Amino acid sequence: MSKLVFHKLFLFSTSEKLARCITFHDGINIVSSSQTNGTDRGKSVIMRSLYHTLGADCQFDDIWDDKNKTYILEFSIDGAVYFIYRCNRLFKLFDSEKSLLFTTVDRSELAANLKTYFDFAVELPDRSNDKLEITPAAYNYILSFVDQDYYTGTQFSSFSNLAQYANYKENVLYYHFGAFDELYFELEKNLEMLKAQQSDLNQRMQFTDGLFSKTVDAIRGSTYTANMDLLQVEVEKTKDEYAAIVDKLSSYKDKLISLRNQKYELEATLRELQEALKNNEGDIARLNEHICPFCRSVIADTMELRAEKYNSTDDIVLMSNEIQQNILDITGKISSIESRYREMLGVMTAYNEKLKINTNQIDDVLKHRGYIEIRDSLLAEMGEIKRLLEDVQTEIKKVIKKRAEYEAKKKEINDEYYKLLLADKTTFGLSEIDDKRFINIKNNFKASGSNKPIATVIWYMSLTKLKNKFNPLAIRFPLVFDSPNNAEMDDEKKREVLSYLIRNATDKNQLIISAIGFSPADFESTVDITAIPLTNEKYHLLCAEDYESYKQLLLDFCDS
Repeated sequence: MSKLVFHKLFLFSTSEKLARCITFHDGINIVSSSQTNGTDRGKSVIMRSLYHTLGADCQFDDIWDDKNKTYILEFSIDGAVYFIYRCNRLFKLFDSEKSLLFTTVDRSELAANLKTYFDFAVELPDRSNDKLEITPAAYNYILSFVDQDYYTGTQFSSFSNLAQYANYKENVLYYHFGAFDELYFELEKNLEMLKAQQSDLNQRMQFTDGLFSKTVDAIRGSTYTANMDLLQVEVEKTKDEYAAIVDKLSSYKDKLISLRNQKYELEATLRELQEALKNNEGDIARLNEHICPFCRSVIADTMELRAEKYNSTDDIVLMSNEIQQNILDITGKISSIESRYREMLGVMTAYNEKLKINTNQIDDVLKHRGYIEIRDSLLAEMGEIKRLLEDVQTEIKKVIKKRAEYEAKKKEINDEYYKLLLADKTTFGLSEIDDKRFINIKNNFKASGSNKPIATVIWYMSLTKLKNKFNPLAIRFPLVFDSPNNAEMDDEKKREVLSYLIRNATDKNQLIISAIGFSPADFESTVDITAIPLTNEKYHLLCAEDYESYKQLLLDFCDS
């Protein structure tokens, strides 16, 4: 069993020269603010930023202006420390020594790279060709975060862009619980393919049988003709297709030359920016010693020059981020076009074979074939179709037998799911929810009024318990609940929700909760509780002091 723990979250607004560092500990963390006027202090920004930095797309308020923020998250997996850097679409992962492990602007590539370190990734069939693929990273964290605006029952609404897979809710849940894996989806795909083959073979048998009957009738004295004009049309069509392939190969070649030139120019510009950043930092160091960077003379007042140099550093950092994203975009386009170029070369090889057809031989072949040969061929084909149908039916039975093992595990999970939710429903007195809604994890349910957050919280906690029980070897992600007691609930219910979360906390998952007016002394827990009070002004989570303290960290990761 692996465990991921959040340690520090760094938020930067380089244009405003503001930042904030929040420190977390293993166990229970409560991010809180004053009971009397504690709203709008930035609790939700902190909670959303955690999994947002790891690659999910959380839903920030417009005032936060996510596109102009930079995020750095320090976390550990079984004690091994990592840093992940996010600026818009640019992601970078570093080890504990701040050495770069990978960088990407592609979500699929990010998820595949993170799988190396998580030893876990949700895999689902895509919509286009039903091919199994690693999903975006958000699907890994889908059980682990609830946004304060989405305590709406059994819906995964806290992350955006989740509907790109068919029936994703059921498939994702069973994948997290260990009931679905690569073999399961392979069995489902094989079963679908086998049934399609079975249908095609039955249609083919009907068609072949009808053709056989007509051929037998024709043998009784009928003659036949061969339409060579149609064959000639087919040959000419093949030549036209070949010409189109040559044109497309030429187009791909021109695009590759253009993209490689663009990449070379961007890389040259990036090297120049990195050199400029290095020189600028050197100038700042000299100004700190009251030495003019231009003439090397001693100057008394360096404030204006240092301000210019600091602004230059910020500009260079922003330009460097943008150019790095452009380089990765162009690299992806080059790879895509090279792949299409190779595929088109294969198509051209196939058409070369087609063009070798000797049209004179076609006429000779048709002259030496007769209805007797056709009849014998159809008989042989019907025997082959019958054999294939028997083989397909045998394979279908094998797949159904293997799939039964997964169905048994699904039943075991649903039985436990029912017990967990029924117990919590009784504890909180949620009489408006029908017990039948707990029979299958596919079913949706929600409570009414002030009970909505309670129903949502017990659902998420039940899902976590199921994953820990049925998939114990999977990585344990931190559970993040954003203001679960922020709804229109009375004080008793608010306390009940927090007590429930704290009471169900274990050492298997780090727990991070945001709340208003929280005091650790009011709750008992077998797990350590860390209070993280926010005392900043409303809408001023970030501050200049943290920016100066952690600016070098930002520069180090940006320049890597």
